[in-house]
Amino acid sequence: MKCPSCGQWNRASFPKCIKCGTILPQEGRGPLPAEELTAPKEAPVVIRVDEMGNEVQLVDEKDSLAAEMQTLHQRKRRGETQQQALRSRGAERGIAPTGSGVSAVSRRNRMFQDADVGQDRMPNEDGAYTVEPAYAGPYARHNAPAVLPPRSFKRTRLFGLRRFLPIAALALLILGGLAALFMFVVKPSFIDPKPVNAQEQVEVIASILDDMAAHTIRIPAPDGTQIYIKELRRSFLSTGGYASFQVPDYTWYELEETLSEPVMSVTLTPFVRTGTGEQKAMPLITYDIDIPQSPLTLISPEATYVEVSTPVYNIRFHVMQNSTVLINGVDFSSFVNTQNGYISYNADIQPIGENKIHIVVRSQYYRQNEATLTIYRAIQDIPLDLSSVLDDESSGPTMWISATTMPGATISVLSPFEEADFSELNSTGAFRFKAVFNKVGINTVTIQAEYPGKEPTIVNYNVYYLPSPDQYTPKAWALDGKWGYQDFLANKNTRIANTQIYVMQGEVKRIINNRPQLVEIDVSDGQGKPLPVLVENQTKTEWVVGQRYRIYGDAYGMYDGFPWVIGRFTYKPRN
Repeated sequence: MKCPSCGQWNRASFPKCIKCGTILPQEGRGPLPAEELTAPKEAPVVIRVDEMGNEVQLVDEKDSLAAEMQTLHQRKRRGETQQQALRSRGAERGIAPTGSGVSAVSRRNRMFQDADVGQDRMPNEDGAYTVEPAYAGPYARHNAPAVLPPRSFKRTRLFGLRRFLPIAALALLILGGLAALFMFVVKPSFIDPKPVNAQEQVEVIASILDDMAAHTIRIPAPDGTQIYIKELRRSFLSTGGYASFQVPDYTWYELEETLSEPVMSVTLTPFVRTGTGEQKAMPLITYDIDIPQSPLTLISPEATYVEVSTPVYNIRFHVMQNSTVLINGVDFSSFVNTQNGYISYNADIQPIGENKIHIVVRSQYYRQNEATLTIYRAIQDIPLDLSSVLDDESSGPTMWISATTMPGATISVLSPFEEADFSELNSTGAFRFKAVFNKVGINTVTIQAEYPGKEPTIVNYNVYYLPSPDQYTPKAWALDGKWGYQDFLANKNTRIANTQIYVMQGEVKRIINNRPQLVEIDVSDGQGKPLPVLVENQTKTEWVVGQRYRIYGDAYGMYDGFPWVIGRFTYKPRN
């Protein structure tokens, strides 16, 4: 702004001139003078005389610019006054212009696009024209309410991609939230709870060490940490987050002489070595171990109860090497290693009923095992004893039987025999005869002794008769799908009564029993429909499921509708 006194230009915000101190006129201080509402003042003209004496009229550019700015401010004030008047008249009418007859385009600082289209020009108080909107309809100027066009309804589709996508997104969001809730809240809290102390974090796993039962212990610890176990007197280094080591189960009971319980509870005391070498105690590790019994396999008899007629009975069983063996309190350990663990013991059997034979076995790394055999020999009013050297097996159809009884007693042989010698019966009571075996397998020899005034004594003695392979195998019939299998079923009673000998070849399908071994063999040998036969193993070979064998045996009976054969000899299959 130019100072009216000295002509110095100042900022419009300055209250005084920076040169002479004259108070400068400020906009907005009051109503404008009437002369300012008229036409703008012309810029002052300065007359300058040049060197030649000519007069030159000069106009100060700053004065021209100030005049233009003043004119702009005047127009701005007039426009604000006119807009205020229009707003007042519109407020008096109560409604805004509406309807299809109204045409307007918004512009900067203008109400309508064209003053001649849809507008009325009216002069105001000072003679200037103002623009009024033209209201459509006959009731527009009488404050009539505006009529809106009817609402249009757009038919929406029941099924569609736009309707399906939001539902699918919401369903996926819900499923994701449920999955996160299960994985991070429910499962850690209830299904897979974290261990709360060191004892629960220790892993104790059953394992095998040098073919013996053991347990693997895994103690969590930082890598490089040393864990000392007091009972083992050893330290273990942690690698991979665990200090791992194995403890054989026999460590806990190896030096115990008498162990009766099958389960023992054991405890390990671990210590952790700190950086200063100090040992800090950790929680105790407790777990249970099973103590196996010393191996003891009975060979003869196979059961713990047997009835005999001889005064001597041969007991045979098998134990581990280096085992301690006691029979009725007598130490037989010296015979264990010399006979590869097989023990043979001739027990004296008295005719008093039950004779008890007590066997105790203690093997290394095992607890004590005991077995009590009951060998029954009937009480005899007339003594009748068979020879202690009699064999219970025979490969021939006859065998000599020797025995003694009360001198003067009468002896009757109730089983088949050929020759007999009773010459010394009255003097010493000794006699003998040749027993005849009329079937393959178990044959029972029966002897009866009688004496006046005493109860008769009857003795039964079983002999297992099996001819040699040269005598046995040539008599075999083929038991296969050609005709032998159907012939056995059609004439089973005759074949069983005559103990017909058969040869069969096939694969072992399953094991039905182990003692004695009873298996199912398919004698069709893969040729046609399966032909199952049950075979009892009386051979010296143990059969294995899935293996093929060629077996010789004799008819014994029927089992579950299938032929039952007693196997006597086992050979490799022919092809």
